[in-house]
Amino acid sequence: MSTDSCHQTEGFKLIRYKRGNKSSKYKTLSKSHEIELQPNKEATLKRIHEAKSEINSSDLFASAVASLREALTTLSNPNIKEIICFGLGRIGECMISRYQLGFLLCLKDLHNAEVKIYDPVFTETDRWLLRQFQCEILTENSEGKYRVGDKHTTIFYMPHCPKQLTNNLLWANWGLNLNSCIIIANSFNSIIENSPKRVLNQNQYLVNIFPHVLELAVINSFRFFEIFNDTAIHIFPWNKIKLLSDDFWEVGAEPSYDDDDVEFVRVKV
Repeated sequence: MSTDSCHQTEGFKLIRYKRGNKSSKYKTLSKSHEIELQPNKEATLKRIHEAKSEINSSDLFASAVASLREALTTLSNPNIKEIICFGLGRIGECMISRYQLGFLLCLKDLHNAEVKIYDPVFTETDRWLLRQFQCEILTENSEGKYRVGDKHTTIFYMPHCPKQLTNNLLWANWGLNLNSCIIIANSFNSIIENSPKRVLNQNQYLVNIFPHVLELAVINSFRFFEIFNDTAIHIFPWNKIKLLSDDFWEVGAEPSYDDDDVEFVRVKV
């Protein structure tokens, strides 16, 4: 999700985290402010269980399961061992994040998979909550440059994450290794259609792979439409990518982005 804002509670109150200068997206909360915002852990844990239960019985998740089944059939490798999640946001404070976590936990149960998760804005409470669900919390901001193995299929779950994160993930796995990746994120098609040329020029791996992606829809019938709006499942079918030339798969320079782009949280932050 976008960690710059969060709709919280049933009224979807908009919360904006303060910005610092251009080199820092998030301003550290003072200890007194942190105490004021400290959620009740047990109450939040209960809300997460409720969110998971609601997601699990929803038409939205049924649609996602059907599309994932199609994806695994197409990839001919149903062996999912891990799910990597980036950009979940502050689950202790944010209702959107809790529902997105509920979706992730339903995926975890569906595939009996290990979950590894990272977001630079996690608080100690968020990490405590995630440990209650046996999620491994990654300690390094890889900026999405997470390389998978080729012996099993890895699901990447990146709810409403910036396009740069997806571009970095593609760069890290550029080549036939992409056949081992399933990316659940904002629709590639929408990104290509709605982003200005200047932005697309900085996300060339996303632009280059787009014609060779199979995008599978997730029908968003959830009662809070914004939470899963524009979510889609993306795979890289072997019969498509194996036909691409060696020149196409030549790995170029590591992606770089404008310093004034505050949407994307870099390692230096």
